[in-house]
Amino acid sequence: MKKIIIGTHGHLSKAFIETAKLIAGDDIEVNYLCMTKGKSVAEAEQEARSLLEADGQDCKVIVLTDVLGGSVANLFTALLQSYHFDLITGVNLPMVLTALLSVTNHSSGELIQEIITEARNGIQYVNDLIDEADKGDDLDDLINEG
Repeated sequence: MKKIIIGTHGHLSKAFIETAKLIAGDDIEVNYLCMTKGKSVAEAEQEARSLLEADGQDCKVIVLTDVLGGSVANLFTALLQSYHFDLITGVNLPMVLTALLSVTNHSSGELIQEIITEARNGIQYVNDLIDEADKGDDLDDLINEG
């Protein structure tokens, strides 16, 4: 069994889940940690530990956080000493959708690589795509390649 946890500053992780449900449907299973202004580091750490422990040691956990070096990523990085899970920073919507929709179709290593690839591929400068289309390439083909 695999589990996805999204941890971010503010309520971004919850918003990612709500948005993913609009696209993928309400059947998706994902947990989140929101590091809000009123939450202490100790409270966030306890919440993170509870999320990591919830499904036992047989569960493969992938944690997606927002900012490398930020408090949420640093919290989960410190927990890598006590728990076995995969941690990826720089979360964006393509990354979330890939993690959620592919979670049962790949081995963990393949899934990690697919998540990172889709996150990177989702970042495009559309003006350049249009310029390429003006040079004779079909814009639809360029968009579908990205």
